[in-house]
Amino acid sequence: MSNPADIKIAHINNQKNLKGSLDKDKVFEVFQRNINEVLKGLYRLQQDWVNRSYLNFNDFDTYLILMYLMNKVYVNYSDRFHFMSLDAFYSQDKVGIEKLNLIEISKDLDIPKETVRRKINYLQKHDVIIRTGKTIFLNSKGLEIQKPMATIENMASLLSKISIYLSAEDWFGKALQKEDIKKFITEHFTVSWEYWYRFQIPYLTRHRSFFGDLESWNVYGSIGLVQMRSLFEEIENNITKKPKTYGDLFLMNLKHKAKRGINASSIADISSIPRATVIRKLKTLEKRKLISRNKKLEYSLGVRREDMKIIEKNYLISQRAFSDYASTMFNLMKFSKFSI
Repeated sequence: MSNPADIKIAHINNQKNLKGSLDKDKVFEVFQRNINEVLKGLYRLQQDWVNRSYLNFNDFDTYLILMYLMNKVYVNYSDRFHFMSLDAFYSQDKVGIEKLNLIEISKDLDIPKETVRRKINYLQKHDVIIRTGKTIFLNSKGLEIQKPMATIENMASLLSKISIYLSAEDWFGKALQKEDIKKFITEHFTVSWEYWYRFQIPYLTRHRSFFGDLESWNVYGSIGLVQMRSLFEEIENNITKKPKTYGDLFLMNLKHKAKRGINASSIADISSIPRATVIRKLKTLEKRKLISRNKKLEYSLGVRREDMKIIEKNYLISQRAFSDYASTMFNLMKFSKFSI
């Protein structure tokens, strides 16, 4: 069911030990030179993944906790120098986590301990997990909820496009084909998904901490994406000058005046969050001056200076983190024992 993995895969985060491994700073420079293309692909991937995640429980915190538990399994495999393919992993009846520590989950995810306890109880009640003392087992239902077929497809497509930009650099080598990347992820699933979650869990936690809940963040993000897509169109049509850095793009997007905003019904349709909940979150965001509303009841981003500094900081951390994640995946595919 599982086989010994190359130590380079189990500890790929120590990439200085890999001969020929990519310089993450150089990768990030290429990302900044191709901001429009990279961000459009990333936001499509992210929005689709987040919306699918919400649909599992109609609650982000429950899914985030389940992600956290699942990643404990992936990390445990890496620590034991084991890997599993997608098919092998999901053929199991259950997987175990030896010790459940609510305080640790609460601290790592910045979710109140009692909320964590309530969500864990919910997962147990709905047969997603089984608890035996401090040991947790994720049963086949819990595993199936996390099966990421659509995300693997979207991720392979994005990484393939990014590899085209990187292939212009002598130090990268040839671009990678989508089907080859997809095959790599499915054959080395637990390692690949460990690193996706290493990016994704802190990403979600940062935004949850600032907005108070991930539903509010998703509503805010839906508004921001409409505004950014409008800005991208102007950049591509040479109406607006192309930004040189992610920081430049952030400021440009705040100042950008899109012809249309987005209304509550459209946000609900996109996010799958009930319209009543969307309206409630919009009112809170508007009260915090994070968004503004026009006479047509369409929303755009606000410009409150104190909060924008925090949002900008989180945004820049996220862009660098995704660049580092992509570097890790390319190192896995190009310089490990299992290279394509």
